[in-house]
Amino acid sequence: MLLSLALMLWCIGLTIPVPQAQASSYSYEAAPKGTVGVTKPNLTFYFDTDLTLAPSSYTMTLNGQSVPASYDHDKGTFTYTPDKDLAPGNYTVQMSITYPGYKPIEQSWSFTVAKDAISRFEAPAPEDLAGLAAINDYRVLYGLPQLQMNDRLLAMAKAHAKYLDANKIAQDDKSAESLHNQNPNKPGFFGQSPRERAAYYGYSAKLGEDAAYHVGSIGETVDVLFDAPYHRSPFLNPDAKEVGIAKIGDYTIIEFGFGSSENSPIVVSPTDGERYVPTSFDGNEAPDPLRMHTDGNYPVGYPIMAQYFGENVDKIKLLSAELTDNAKQKIDVFANSPENDDKLANAVILLPRKPLQADQTYLVKLSLQVTKKDGTTTTESKEWNFTTEPLPQLGKTKLHRNASDYLKQAVTVLPIQRKASFGLDDSSYTVDGVSFPMQRTPVIVDGFSYLYIRDLAAALGANVEWDEQQRAAVYTKGTLKVTLYTTRNAYEVNGDLRQTDTPARLVGDNTMVPVRLLAEVLGAKVDYAEATRTVMITY
Repeated sequence: MLLSLALMLWCIGLTIPVPQAQASSYSYEAAPKGTVGVTKPNLTFYFDTDLTLAPSSYTMTLNGQSVPASYDHDKGTFTYTPDKDLAPGNYTVQMSITYPGYKPIEQSWSFTVAKDAISRFEAPAPEDLAGLAAINDYRVLYGLPQLQMNDRLLAMAKAHAKYLDANKIAQDDKSAESLHNQNPNKPGFFGQSPRERAAYYGYSAKLGEDAAYHVGSIGETVDVLFDAPYHRSPFLNPDAKEVGIAKIGDYTIIEFGFGSSENSPIVVSPTDGERYVPTSFDGNEAPDPLRMHTDGNYPVGYPIMAQYFGENVDKIKLLSAELTDNAKQKIDVFANSPENDDKLANAVILLPRKPLQADQTYLVKLSLQVTKKDGTTTTESKEWNFTTEPLPQLGKTKLHRNASDYLKQAVTVLPIQRKASFGLDDSSYTVDGVSFPMQRTPVIVDGFSYLYIRDLAAALGANVEWDEQQRAAVYTKGTLKVTLYTTRNAYEVNGDLRQTDTPARLVGDNTMVPVRLLAEVLGAKVDYAEATRTVMITY
């Protein structure tokens, strides 16, 4: 798998101070500016003032002609989208706002419609919609509103992905290039930064961009981006409203469009009670989450995140963090917070130093100091648990098959009970309804069902190694260690030697294990359906 990830967030906000109008102060941002590539750009004037009054009147003109702009008091925006195509050329927008008892506020700005500006946006391709569906599966899992495809963001994403593919842009330690920036000297250029490219397509709201070079489907790329902690953030933002996603060659671009809110509760990932969490993270992300941890090496455990959204939070400070396993043993973690990670603002990332164990439940405890924009400070604690998946990709397969069903089944406080099925005449087995290929088909010897030890261990979320000296397969899961001898009628459980009439057997070079023996050791329930010749294990 080839992979390169990059993340950039751009917030087009109220950043330009201007002189006071009588006793009131205000700031504004106008868009678009520069060159735009659409014939119907959104003309937007963001206006922030300490006045609580609504304006008594306002006017917007385009090249001296009055246009019917609309006003949104909550967002502080005056907007107008032409109902007819603008011809290529230069345009000037004049904005005049009057509040009762104050002098009119007047501002102007200019933009240029490009000669090759488009008048119609392409409809989303099936691949684009598949990417949108994959993103929304995660939104469903976290109880967040689903995103809508925005035609301007889609055009922007597609054009930038084409630029990256045409120029074969690489982002790695040896390259100074970024998947987010464009070079005006290269073909396909339409804006150096995401903000400039958004303006080119007439999009003026808050923006965040995920970018990846990944060999795989667009859905697989969405999964890779979500697993990378910095790139996961926009997926989890409650203020995300719309998106554009496109894949050209092996380059995938996701443009997130955001609204705004004052307050938002803390969002944690994995979500509380989730039961199919990946065990590890290989670190193919820029920036590198381990860059400040000089003693860290990949792979590490799956990244754990806690993040505040909304405009009311100024900063957070990590006071304490703890990760424990089933046996209440502490797991060593690398902790990233705004204090040691310049890429974080209102989030923390916990990276277990080693990959997590499969099919194990973990408990996370966090204590955070939260400082609001008004200067007030509170201490907040969060505690939640999650369980890792027994097999890689099991969770994502179930999630994308039906996110609503996944949410009902996989996020719960009920006791965990998994089901594995092995058809004696099949070439695959299932775990919780998801099929995986068998490495070796089962056999029946003297009326007993024997399964290949590695298939069985994988289905049960365990590890297995071969001990050549003892001619035995060693099965481990958590604190349990089972040694299955192939040359005598015995096995060991955590060092306790036991006798059996149905020992493990070597068939060729493969260790085959009697299902009932291992089930007895694990405390699992084993059933056999004669009609379908299927062994069913519930554990």
